[in-house]
Amino acid sequence: MIFKNKIILGIDTSCYTTSIAAINLDKEIIINKKKMLKVKHGNRGLRQSDAFFQHTNNLGDMFGDLKSSIKDYDIVGVCVSSRPRSIEGSYMPVFSCGYKFAKTISAILNSKLYETSHQECHIEAAFYDTNMDKDRFLCIHMSGGTTEILLVNRNLDGYDIEIVGATKDISAGQLIDRVGVKLGYEFPCGKYLDQNALKCDADVQYLKLSSREGYINFSGVENQIFSMIDDYSKEYISKVTLNSILDSIYKSVLYLSDKYNIKDVLFVGGVSSSEYISSNMINKLNNYKINAFFTKPSFAKDNAIGTGIIGVNRFLSEV
Repeated sequence: MIFKNKIILGIDTSCYTTSIAAINLDKEIIINKKKMLKVKHGNRGLRQSDAFFQHTNNLGDMFGDLKSSIKDYDIVGVCVSSRPRSIEGSYMPVFSCGYKFAKTISAILNSKLYETSHQECHIEAAFYDTNMDKDRFLCIHMSGGTTEILLVNRNLDGYDIEIVGATKDISAGQLIDRVGVKLGYEFPCGKYLDQNALKCDADVQYLKLSSREGYINFSGVENQIFSMIDDYSKEYISKVTLNSILDSIYKSVLYLSDKYNIKDVLFVGGVSSSEYISSNMINKLNNYKINAFFTKPSFAKDNAIGTGIIGVNRFLSEV
């Protein structure tokens, strides 16, 4: 078997990004393509029906563009994120779009079809990029729709995941986007707040946080920030917002690290691509000898790399 010429296609259709990747059996990334879904100015998100429609168009266009790039490769499998999490009852319509497309492609090519979850895709991509060598660790999944703290055990079949902390109301990504839209930025707003926070030299005030035993509430923080917006600069508000997320997660990690006797923490999801959050979190956790693993933004944000690598692992286990 010539591993370099055989590839697995990875497909992920999340709430705001259409992603396709091609990974060869040596786990080299051959293709990594993403296309953000369009959100109207002033809106804070998309309805699932609108996102489904955009994914359908994007997948057709993107696969057409990829044909020439993969014509010399043998597609031996397709792996798709068919649900948000690897738990019973986990469902979101946007992932059905990717699954139907993947099922059609695999049938046409007579290749293997593998399913995984969006969350596992994030973990696998970050695991790959950071070269993390731990089989038991905490994972902080921070994105537009999810903020969860996971106890993860890695095994030959994938991951055993237990939710041990989370936000009880809005996610960290929702807080960032709600504040960003209020400040006049285009959705998604993470990059704008991150740039602002990095530029802000002021000592900002710390808000009252709700973080207890790994569980967090951000609605109160949101109300406090909205009451400040008219009185402070965008840079100041951005730093206050990211500090609130940073400190809430930090307190939760300290508690859970002690509870489960774990000193390794992997950060995944779009919010973890924040340079302000990652640099400060690494320094704060290092004081407690806790290792914080952050991946590059292209691996942290929604992508199909992890999906493709999971497909490679599944295919090789059957050879």
